[in-house]
Amino acid sequence: MTDNDDNFNTQMLAAIESNDIAILQDMLSTREAEGPNALHRGQGLTEALSTALELAQFDIAEELFKRGARWGDSTIMYVSEGAREENGWNTKAIDVALAHGWDVNEHFDHIGSALVHLVSMTETGPEYPDGDTAALKIAAHLLSKGAEVDEGTQTSNNPLELACMNGDRHMAALLLAHDASLEKAPKALLNAARNGNIDIMQQLLDRGADVNAHLYGDLETIPAHRRDKGWGSALHCAVKDHRTKAVSFLLEKGADKEYRNRVGLTALDFARELGQEDIVRLLE
Repeated sequence: MTDNDDNFNTQMLAAIESNDIAILQDMLSTREAEGPNALHRGQGLTEALSTALELAQFDIAEELFKRGARWGDSTIMYVSEGAREENGWNTKAIDVALAHGWDVNEHFDHIGSALVHLVSMTETGPEYPDGDTAALKIAAHLLSKGAEVDEGTQTSNNPLELACMNGDRHMAALLLAHDASLEKAPKALLNAARNGNIDIMQQLLDRGADVNAHLYGDLETIPAHRRDKGWGSALHCAVKDHRTKAVSFLLEKGADKEYRNRVGLTALDFARELGQEDIVRLLE
């Protein structure tokens, strides 16, 4: 990218931030006159579109779409960052993109779909006890527009597994309400156990999750887990991060204390190795 391109992009962003569509249109037309691909050098249009959507400047976003701007791998995070109750949680940004041909399930190899990226990167969880978060509102809108609830990533994490990993009970509930598949989220219960999130574990068990499920064999996707002393069952995962209440909960739900993981350890063996006397007493 040349200095001229950098200068153009800077001026374009300034026009967007000042919500001056007339200046932006003049700039875009002047650049287009330089040649058929002049507007598409670098990532300027994508960055401009993301900024317009973050600022809820939908007329500008529509203009950029008409000029060939494309939704990028991080655009959903701009939408989320710009979401406020007073702008309807910025869900119109999704509608504008869809109206201009965006595929709500567009998959970016390293992060997955917009829904996956939103669930994985947005800060949510226990600090939002009422669940009234931008991420939750936008995720609900994505799902209402056809987002695939079981979409996965290269590391085989899907939205439900990520919500469980983040300890976000409201997001987990939303995904389950949209029929998230436990079969396609085999790490969900283990992730919730490692977080010690009893609410999420109960949600999963209520939906039929197996308290004694383990992920070796066909479901194992990360070879390092086979050597991880704290991997195997939900009970092992709860022990790993010293989640005493989670261990007690899992035992009440019928967790098998005798199950040995690939390293050959029961949850009790592992708790003893870690010196977790309170958990040892529960498991003995």
